[in-house]
Amino acid sequence: MTTQIPTFPHNDFAQNVFGRRSIRRFKPDVTIPREEMIQILAEAGRAPSSMNLQPWRFVVVESAEGKAKLHDQVMTNTPQVETASALVIVFALAHPEHNAQEIYDAAVAQGSMDQATHDRELTEIEGFYGHAGEVPRTKIIGFDSGLVTMQLALVARAHGYDTCIIGGFEGPKVQAAFAPGEGLIPQIIVAMGKADETGYPTVRLPIDEITTFA
Repeated sequence: MTTQIPTFPHNDFAQNVFGRRSIRRFKPDVTIPREEMIQILAEAGRAPSSMNLQPWRFVVVESAEGKAKLHDQVMTNTPQVETASALVIVFALAHPEHNAQEIYDAAVAQGSMDQATHDRELTEIEGFYGHAGEVPRTKIIGFDSGLVTMQLALVARAHGYDTCIIGGFEGPKVQAAFAPGEGLIPQIIVAMGKADETGYPTVRLPIDEITTFA
């Protein structure tokens, strides 16, 4: 099955990657259409994940009521909450292995995986997650959440929007407000909209200070 590669309104790779900034204040009168947000999230969801289990779910906060729930839970990040067109809460599934059967069955149905590979992969997933403790499980879903978040930030830029990736927030309170009792763990919040500032140019260490050849 051939993957249809979308076209983006802002498709300059260098600008999308190196022009990205963590924006603290957005233009509050900008609205992201619901259909476009769904497209952005679908494109972000093409990020890689461990065993292709895609252990993320998104909650989009765009109403005044939703922002009010977040306002006191985001520490020093209130300007982003107040001005962003939308905030995407990236949740991780506590048990991503529960989706394995559905994902791998679909792969066989569309012809991208043979039955033998399907059976072998499901056996490996069952064996790994059946014995994985809390620490490796937390590490895996956190790693995968980071991958999809970075892809979300770059896809948003390709659609003409800016972002701020927020890691400082009260996780249990955010979970209680937006995903109570669903086995979802909040990982990251991404504020999205049109920048009302230039952002701070970042200072990066020279590559020779952070690279070792062995």
